[in-house]
Amino acid sequence: GETNLFQLLENKYLKTFFFFFLVLDLKGIVFVIQSQSNSFHAKRAEQLQKSILKQAANLTQELPRVLLLHQLSKQEGAWTILPLLPHFSVTYSSNSSWIFFCEEETRIQIPELLETLRRYDPSKVNVILIPVFIYWGKYFAAGWALSIPLVNKLTKRLRSESLKSDFTIDLKHEIALYIWDKGDGPPLTPVPEFCTEVVDSSCATTFHSFLPLCGNPVKKEDIFFAVKTCKKFHGDRIPIVKQTWAGQASVIEYYSDHAESSIPTVDLGVPNTDRGHCGKTFAILEKFLNHSHDKIAWLVIVDDDTLISISRLQHLLSCYDSSEPVFLGERYGYGLGTGGYSYITGGGGMVFSREAIRRLLASKCRCYSNDAPDDMVLGMCFSGLGIPVTHSPLFHQARPVDYPRDYLSHQVPISFHKHWNIDPVKVYFTWLAPRGEDKARQETHKGFKEEL
Repeated sequence: GETNLFQLLENKYLKTFFFFFLVLDLKGIVFVIQSQSNSFHAKRAEQLQKSILKQAANLTQELPRVLLLHQLSKQEGAWTILPLLPHFSVTYSSNSSWIFFCEEETRIQIPELLETLRRYDPSKVNVILIPVFIYWGKYFAAGWALSIPLVNKLTKRLRSESLKSDFTIDLKHEIALYIWDKGDGPPLTPVPEFCTEVVDSSCATTFHSFLPLCGNPVKKEDIFFAVKTCKKFHGDRIPIVKQTWAGQASVIEYYSDHAESSIPTVDLGVPNTDRGHCGKTFAILEKFLNHSHDKIAWLVIVDDDTLISISRLQHLLSCYDSSEPVFLGERYGYGLGTGGYSYITGGGGMVFSREAIRRLLASKCRCYSNDAPDDMVLGMCFSGLGIPVTHSPLFHQARPVDYPRDYLSHQVPISFHKHWNIDPVKVYFTWLAPRGEDKARQETHKGFKEEL
């Protein structure tokens, strides 16, 4: 790396030349941290920003530009990156070579990153640098770089044709597909120094999605679990909930279209619908806020085929302030290229602070029908209130088998969704059960991951 080289440069003129070369490189990189506005995430991003600037200061007096995504634009879809490319093109075309994107938990070694980027010619139009072990964009978290000419080319395309997809579901996959452009775009250039884990000292970046803990875990008594179900699933899905994660919950209720004392379920008086369930969800929110559970800080609404780790959720929620309006889970987007909104997909679990529910119900935003998609209506409502959703990649809308093996190996997941074609009890004890809850099953954890 540069620091080792610098130690070898005894001649002051060579040192002066080396510093000049380094300044040009640093000034040519614009760092974009894919931050979120929630106070916990903003703080994490600011820590990374300080780390980058401190490393740069140790090398040169000229500091690079380090941008926080949530501060760049109030546009709802800024987190999808593509809508911001015209801004980057206009602002940085004349004085930069690279736009380097990273996440809050990306760790960057500036000397090694500079050494890596120098091997590539940023003047070429078609340059996008990515980690080597990538599955359609899943590992962009280790950092990825766009050459400024490619940013300009993509901007021209964005201005001539609007983004076609209504939904943003897997952001990194969709960015990769857009740039690839059905084979007409540039190839993704794998860079071994963009590491998904620490391999050796040659890594310029590393990434690991960890389970955060900020002080003591939230008490179980401070989390209320609402399970959405209906009569036809009382016999097959509810027993699985009870056999897996329900025993870890301190406060849990099952909301249905039919009261059954043996479970027991609560009949909300809302007819079951084949899809959407918006009426049921808003009835749960009203009941939580106005009729009971005054001192419980958090509400988690899950489907009856959601599998969730309560102990991991307790750790995660320690990093959030329940006095703030927090709406947390796996983030999707709808119509973000044309003034749409972000939302938390319901299958992986939707987490609400009491304050978020209070503000929501104080507004006039409600379901347009009982069978409207509840997660999308909630996203639309919170967007209208100026309350951004907060994304965590630890919540999952699908089953473990639906994700690349290596992607999940870098995570401590909190939830999965759907029982289709799997043994949900085995999935729970393999991926989500607390340590010691079932030691024999826990010992199969690694082998089962490799099997997947």
